[in-house]
Amino acid sequence: MVNMKLLECIIRVIINFFTYLILSLIAIYCLIFIASSFAGQTYTITHGEYFLIWIIMAVFIRQVSGDISVLFFKKSGKEE
Repeated sequence: MVNMKLLECIIRVIINFFTYLILSLIAIYCLIFIASSFAGQTYTITHGEYFLIWIIMAVFIRQVSGDISVLFFKKSGKEE
């Protein structure tokens, strides 16, 4: 019983982690596309800048959206 709860918790963390990273990557590219289409210029960002923006955006999306893994798990009626 304890192992199943631990496994479910680990799966939730993994789902949340990768979902926030994917959403933040999409958000970064959307922002750059919108900015370049309005300004008509090309933006060059180094790999380090992408990494920092990616992590900060993932944290921001986490704070705004909450727990995404609840979409994948059925909520139990009885909490222990």
